[in-house]
Amino acid sequence: MAIRGTVRLAAMLAAVVVLVGTGCGSDPGGGGTGGGNASVATAEKATPTPKATKKPKHSTPKPKPKPTPKPTKAAVAKPATKIVFVNVGQGDAAIIKSGSWTGLIDGGPSGSEGAIESALRQLGVSRLDAVVVSHPHADHTGGLSGVVYDYRPRQAYVGEGAGGASSALRSVGTSIKQVRRGETLRFGALSAKVLSPGSLSGDANEDSVVLLVDDGGKRFLFTGDCTGANESLVGSICARGPPLYLLKVAHHGSRYSTSSSFLAETNATFAVISVGSNSYGHPTPETISALRAAGTRIYSTRKNGTVTLSVAASGSVAWTFAKSSKPVTKAGGSSGGGGGSGTSTAGSSGGGSGKVYVTETGECYHLGGCQYLSHSKIPISLKDAKAGYRACSVCKPPT
Repeated sequence: MAIRGTVRLAAMLAAVVVLVGTGCGSDPGGGGTGGGNASVATAEKATPTPKATKKPKHSTPKPKPKPTPKPTKAAVAKPATKIVFVNVGQGDAAIIKSGSWTGLIDGGPSGSEGAIESALRQLGVSRLDAVVVSHPHADHTGGLSGVVYDYRPRQAYVGEGAGGASSALRSVGTSIKQVRRGETLRFGALSAKVLSPGSLSGDANEDSVVLLVDDGGKRFLFTGDCTGANESLVGSICARGPPLYLLKVAHHGSRYSTSSSFLAETNATFAVISVGSNSYGHPTPETISALRAAGTRIYSTRKNGTVTLSVAASGSVAWTFAKSSKPVTKAGGSSGGGGGSGTSTAGSSGGGSGKVYVTETGECYHLGGCQYLSHSKIPISLKDAKAGYRACSVCKPPT
């Protein structure tokens, strides 16, 4: 009996378990007895419904913006250059103006102040940035003191010294610097290389400061009164570079300078001789012959008056002459054709029946609009042109 009762009790418990399991499984939404629902709620966690996500809109990707370039400094145009060989008689004085910078090389003989200061005023100069004293002889420094007092140069470059102008330079507070071969000076936008002296020999002429000024590839050589071994050395230095555009002839055309070998090495297209009435025979026949044999066109302040070169940023050069525009062809200063009065420039009359033009290396004269004047355009009177050139067959100027 006990065994049979135990079996019946086990069967009853199994039935209850089956009924509870079936009720829980058959009513997931909440049916059946309250007790069954409570058991399931505490036994299982509801699975959270995933949140709806927004579908990405289809769009063309935008290109990445290019980085903004850093601002660069605008290219600064090269300022125009003026080179003026002032007619100071038997002596030297040359002005160089590059943009707002102005310098004076030598101050001519005593009494030259008026001519030099007149040229400075025409250029609009109120103060000199620098003076160069090539050597202390009176025909290069005699007129310098007055100019120094009036134009108060900031800097002076000397070889041996400034001679009679030393006191004036010190009194206005000018800084004086001795220069030697190998140095490079800045003349505004121009470079000026010191080619001589390397050291002082004791001869003032031979020890002259010699400057090679470069203006965008055009080279101008200022020689003072350089002669002897230093002139030979200067020639060998110049021979390493392109030909000179212009040579300021040393020592007023003396026979002791400007040798044929020097001219072959420098190969100058033009030469300017600063000279006046003198008893030395300057410029000498030997110097004029050597220059002409080298193919150099020669001008002088005695014959042509003050000579002005205007070098544009493009490199083109315009020449202006205070007297005749005809080149020197003979020695003695006044030989080779007389000089007229007034200023000979483009667009003005200066002898003959009008104004025509020549080029740096050509053998013809031209009308102002001729195609052959694109690189150089030098005014000359028709009378002077007819004496030394032939008429261009393209533009057909008057003959």
